[in-house]
Amino acid sequence: MDRRPLSSHFQLPTTVSAPSNLYQFTGLTVSRSVRPLDLDVHLQSFSIPHFPSLMISMSKPAYLAVLEYSPTKPVIIFVSSRKQCRLTADDIIAHCGSDENSKRFLNIEEEDLQPHLDHITDKGLVETLKYGIGYFHEALDKQDKRIVERLFKAGAIQVMIASRVRFPYFSLRLSRLR
Repeated sequence: MDRRPLSSHFQLPTTVSAPSNLYQFTGLTVSRSVRPLDLDVHLQSFSIPHFPSLMISMSKPAYLAVLEYSPTKPVIIFVSSRKQCRLTADDIIAHCGSDENSKRFLNIEEEDLQPHLDHITDKGLVETLKYGIGYFHEALDKQDKRIVERLFKAGAIQVMIASRVRFPYFSLRLSRLR
């Protein structure tokens, strides 16, 4: 079983009034465990009334949170929709480009990554994976989901952006709590 520490960052498009709202959003359950789980959770909430402005304003803080809390550990960023998955991935790539290392989240040589990319049908996903950023949502092709999950679990890509759909790696890690 993979024991790499995992950091999770939730981008919430509204304020959270109760923890149960977060559990409903992510599909998480809370249980007690005798075994500790290496998981850091960081919550960031935004209350900008204009929805397009809200979506744009969320990517820079997410990028900065990854750099601050998890510069080398794997990160899952939860967003509100599948459209937001791709937009956030593109924005994070843009933020990486303005720094000194545009491929800071890619932990594999590009020639080793290419055989995986050849089997992905979502061309946008291919482009984000080249920067070490993947996304995972309910409309993604099953084979694409498997490839992205495999790359994330292997540590080839560091950042995963997921919509409400349960991301299998995250569910697997949380199942150790039971």
